[in-house]
Parts: sequence; C-alpha cells; structure tokens
Amino acid sequence: MASLASGSLNHRTRYSLGMKISLSHSFEGAQLRGVCVFLVSSQLLLCSSAAGQSKSSSQDFATLSQRAAEASQQNRLDDAVVLYRKALALRPRWKEGWWSLGTIEYDQDHYAKAAQDFEKLIAVDPANGTAHAMLGLCQFELSQDDSALKNLLKAEDLGVIKDDQLRQVALYHMGLLELRARKFGDAKETLDQLVKLGVRSKELINALGFAVLLTRPQDAPPDGTPGAAVVERAGQAEALLAAKDYAQAKQAYVQLTTEYPDYPNLHFAFGRLLLETNETDAAVEQFQFELKRDPQNINSLLEIAAVRYQVDSQDGLSYAEKALKLAPRLPFGHYLVGILRLDTGDAAGAIPELEIAQKAFPSEARVYFSLGTAYARTGRKAEAAKARAEFARLNAQERQRAATLYSDRPVGLSGGQLQTLGTEKPRP
Repeated sequence: MASLASGSLNHRTRYSLGMKISLSHSFEGAQLRGVCVFLVSSQLLLCSSAAGQSKSSSQDFATLSQRAAEASQQNRLDDAVVLYRKALALRPRWKEGWWSLGTIEYDQDHYAKAAQDFEKLIAVDPANGTAHAMLGLCQFELSQDDSALKNLLKAEDLGVIKDDQLRQVALYHMGLLELRARKFGDAKETLDQLVKLGVRSKELINALGFAVLLTRPQDAPPDGTPGAAVVERAGQAEALLAAKDYAQAKQAYVQLTTEYPDYPNLHFAFGRLLLETNETDAAVEQFQFELKRDPQNINSLLEIAAVRYQVDSQDGLSYAEKALKLAPRLPFGHYLVGILRLDTGDAAGAIPELEIAQKAFPSEARVYFSLGTAYARTGRKAEAAKARAEFARLNAQERQRAATLYSDRPVGLSGGQLQTLGTEKPRP
C-alpha cells in the first residue's frame, strides 16, 4: 500500500502541475487569479498528504525491516528476500539491508543476484571492504575472474574485514585467481598468508605447489600421477618455508629434485627457496640446472640476472637481455635490463627500459629512483628532479603504509622481483 500511495502522490503532483500550466494559458484576469488560489490550496493539501504518507512509509519500512530480520533468523530465507526487497524499495540507501539480502542470496548460491546486491551496497558505501570481498567471491563463482580479483584486491586495500573465516575464504580465492591469471609470485605470497594463519588443507597445499611450479590450476596434472605428487610435495615444502622451517623445506626439495630432476620448474622453485635462505650461489646453481633442461626458461634467466646485479652486472645483463628478447612484453625484464645497463655505465640505454617499467609499475618508488639517476647522468636535470620527487613521495607513502589485510607484501611486484628492487645500489 505504501508504494501505491507514493505512486499516487507522484501522479497527482504531476497532474496538478499539468493543470496549472494548461489553465494558466486558458484563463485571464480574475478567472486566472481564482484558478491560482485554487491551485495553491490544492498544493497545500498535497504537501499535507505527502507528509502523512512519508510518515506511513517510515512505519512501513520499520515493519518490513523487522519482519525481514525475523524471517532471516528463522531461516525462512525466501520470505526474508521478499521482505528485504520491499524494505529496500522504500529505503534504497539502507546499507544493512543490502548486506543482509546479498548474504542470503550468496548462501543460497544465487551468485548473480547477490553480486547485484553487493554492487548496490558498494554504490552507497564504496569504502566497505567486506562488501568488495563478497562481491569478488560472487564474481569468482560466476567466472568473472578479472572483476573478482579486482574486488578482492580492493578489499585488501581497504582492510576492513573482521571475520576470520571470511578473510581466509577471500585469501584462498584471491590466490586461485592470481594463479589463473599467471600471477604466480603474487599467488604464492597470498597463499603464504593462509599458512601463517595455521591453515593446512590439501587444497591450499596444492595451490602453493601450483604457484611455485608456475602452473595454472586448469593445467594441473591428473590425480594419481607422478606430476600430481610433485605438485603436492612442492606445496608442502613451501608450507614449511612459510612457517620458517627452512631445514625441512630445503630437505624436501633436495629429495624432489633428486627423484624428478627433469620436472618443469622444479629446480627453479628450489632456487627461489634458496634465495629466501640467502644461499645465492646454491640458488644460481639450481637456476642453471633449470636452464639446462630448458634454455629458454625466462624466470631462471631473470633470477640469475637479479643475483648477478649484486656482484657482476655485466654478466647479469646478458641474462636479462636474453630474457627480454624471449619475452619483450615483460615489464620486470625491462626494469632489470634498465638497472643493469645503468650499473654498467649505459645510462642512455637504461632510460627507455626504465620508462617502460615506470608505466607498468607507476606506484613503485624504486623504479623512479633508478629513472631519476639515469636522467641525471644524461643531463636531463628537469626530468631527474621530477622523477626523484616522485620517488620521495612514494617512498614516504610506503613507510607510512600499514600492513594490508591479506598480506604484508608491498603492492605491485612479486617477492622475487621486490628482492631485487630492495637491494638496489644507492647512487648520487
């Protein structure tokens, strides 16, 4: 009845205004003045009617919202959905209503409807990270991977999720989305957070194995095959590493690489673990083993280049340039080539590579530091000052930034890449 009353009011208002216009053109003199008096009286009556109906709408909303909550608590979910939608029709900016409706639809596997509800909630409360997380989970179920990952990352940035179970679910799904998108470094760091929270499910272990072996879940080896065993055991080793049990993690990889020396990316994964334990020479040896198996293994080439940056930039440059030739669209390859050329005295050759990296990593302070150095060395003082100012601004932000919700990793680059950035040699 409330919605009908509101509709009738709107109709009468429009009808009255229409009459006023037509009658104003139809009458003159006293007749016109009489009509205007009549219309003013009519408008006053309408305002009084509107106030009464507004009070009635508020009462109807209170009744509907209470009945919706009761239906939800009594697990009469279909009734609750109908009542919430009626209440929201009266008060479309009701945040709690959109949240309750969305979670009910989600619990009933009505993901498309739930997604719409959480979108409405975000429209009235854009800083609600929990709503972004729920929207991302809905989009995951709808196979809208790009949007799902975007919303889960937004939830991470906002950092307002308080429910531990929801946080873990969001973390796991974000890790899977990163795996699907071939963001293996990001996926590993995301999934590591679950290990640190004490999660040890088989699904998590396998996801960790996919991350370090650079395998998408859709390309997983069949269950019961040697490949599936390698994935699981590599995931177990990574769980040990995340839990800081370095000796056991290393031993697990020693056994794996002995049993399966030719398994793709297994030596690479072992090398990454050795970097974590600061055994750089042993790590390079594993990357070299990987290159013997596959001379075009881009990731091993990049890792060796990153390690060589510390001791022999000329040698490292040869690995980085080979990787960039194989993968010319890889932004981090351009960054590595840039800093290695800069370190070997070729500032002019470093600039175009660093500019590509800057476009790919616009919020990464250390890219601006290198770019500013390269500009300064080639006499481009104004550009150098601008790049260094941006470095100072971003660097200050990074120092003030609290740990994110899902991870303590900086935003933008994967762990191995950040390791290289973090050890950059200071220059005047």
